[in-house]
Amino acid sequence: MELVDESLIALDIDISSKLSVIEKIADLLEKSGRMKDRQQYIKDVLQREKIVSTYIGDLMVIPHARSCAINYPSLVYLRLNEPVDWNPTEKARYIFGIAVPAENVENIYLEILSSVARKLLDDTIKTTVFRSKLKKEILVALLY
Repeated sequence: MELVDESLIALDIDISSKLSVIEKIADLLEKSGRMKDRQQYIKDVLQREKIVSTYIGDLMVIPHARSCAINYPSLVYLRLNEPVDWNPTEKARYIFGIAVPAENVENIYLEILSSVARKLLDDTIKTTVFRSKLKKEILVALLY
């Protein structure tokens, strides 16, 4: 199964809170058959957020978790119409949700995290992800 596909990308959506963002990530994972326990995944992501914020600047966040609720390593991308409060001093509009099975085979968790972070250093990729109206273009930018 591919790490990300068009079913895991949601563009220009209205969400009003950090919790709603995490729930939307869970919804997309569940709908695509990549998850077996929605509530457990949400709990795991919220627990991870308590350790240290996943805010990385420029209205971007990478909420993530290794979770027994996940069947397949996955990347979800959400682009919001308006930023939401992520923390008291940080807002998020561009969300890259990472979900991997708890066993984290071959350290895929860190590979995905570092790959996404590297790609977002490229201004061309960042512009595509931030502005494109086409899921296919965003998918290509994130995968290649």
